[in-house]
Amino acid sequence: MIRVVLVACLAFSLVALGLPLEAGAATIITGIVKNEAGKPLAGLALLEKGEIHNNVWDRGTVVGADGRFRIEVPTGGQYGLHVYSSGHIYSPEAVKVETGKTLEVKVLLDPEPMRANTPVIKKAGFFPYEARQGKVTFVKLDVEDPNGDLGPQILALNVATGRAYAMDPPKRIKDLKANFPNGVYQIEVDTSKAPINPRDWHFVVADHQCNTSDILSFPHEPKPQNVIKVTK
Repeated sequence: MIRVVLVACLAFSLVALGLPLEAGAATIITGIVKNEAGKPLAGLALLEKGEIHNNVWDRGTVVGADGRFRIEVPTGGQYGLHVYSSGHIYSPEAVKVETGKTLEVKVLLDPEPMRANTPVIKKAGFFPYEARQGKVTFVKLDVEDPNGDLGPQILALNVATGRAYAMDPPKRIKDLKANFPNGVYQIEVDTSKAPINPRDWHFVVADHQCNTSDILSFPHEPKPQNVIKVTK
């Protein structure tokens, strides 16, 4: 569940006074993530650009141990905000931010009561494409869902660039509401200017029921997924 609060900022004050907005005023989506006991949760916050669930992924960031995140976007408008934390059911919400303003959200995540239905990231890897002389690297993720109801959210985040990606499935899927297959997903990353640093990459997977894998970060070694017990 996400609660939205519009933060008054300098841009608002300028408009109220009838003055022009200062060039370059930042447009920001920020917030805090907690569990039902009010304790902060670490994780990932990723944005779709435009209508929620359109699978057009844009920006993202890591949610810190204090539960806080901040994403600067190039323009105001509609975004789909998706927040993930290992062992919790992920939270999607449509949000709208005005250009030059800050939108503050409060996110409450519930723990998954069991992990038997949870998607699993089996393996991640980075593979330079030698035919392109190292100018392209394939990022690959081997994914399995016990119920076969994966959605399109096979996601990667490069924190060095702030870019979020939906990874390409093993076969073409035309309907985003269809069940996506188990197998190896991948994206093609331009590495002509700089090589990939695996430390920058984070991965998460969700199915159509909002069951969510544990977040896989460097060194990208999957571990058993445990049930989270909330203590007040």
